Amino acid sequence: MLIEFGGTVLIKIKKIERILANMSGFFAVIALFTMMLLTAIDVMSRSAFNFPLTGVFEISETSMVIIVYLGLLWAQYDKKHIRVSLISDKCSEAAKEKWEGLAWFFATVFLMILAVPTIEGAYDSFVDKEFRWGVFQMPIWWVKIIAAAGLSLAVLQMILHTIHSIFHSRVRING
Repeated sequence: MLIEFGGTVLIKIKKIERILANMSGFFAVIALFTMMLLTAIDVMSRSAFNFPLTGVFEISETSMVIIVYLGLLWAQYDKKHIRVSLISDKCSEAAKEKWEGLAWFFATVFLMILAVPTIEGAYDSFVDKEFRWGVFQMPIWWVKIIAAAGLSLAVLQMILHTIHSIFHSRVRING
């Protein structure tokens, strides 16, 4: 009964993870496309007219943050991050799941170490309405919130993957 309940809960959580991963991936792709398009237009404008576009550098910086921190969830959902499988490749399937669970646990701890100060920094930036000086003043508090949210969701995702890897032999999830 407990395994069935846990399996049902994990299946629902995996569906939520898929939705969040796809949404974050969508916004990361939009940011990537925007950065590429603006950079290409800026390069053509510089080459053809010797006229750089104002603000492209600032928008590119912002786009990179969005790409990295929202792309984390998208990449992790399909387990596309680089992994070293020297030990786990020589193990049985059950042992491999346990090794992966241990790796996800340490990734969770590492991301928590990154997330806590990032959340604090995002809060301070929001309270101060922080902006960046450049060609024009650009608010950056919202970018810091995106970074904090991306790291926080990545922590939750790593916890889910840790639980899934540890209990994989008892609960099957078909994402």
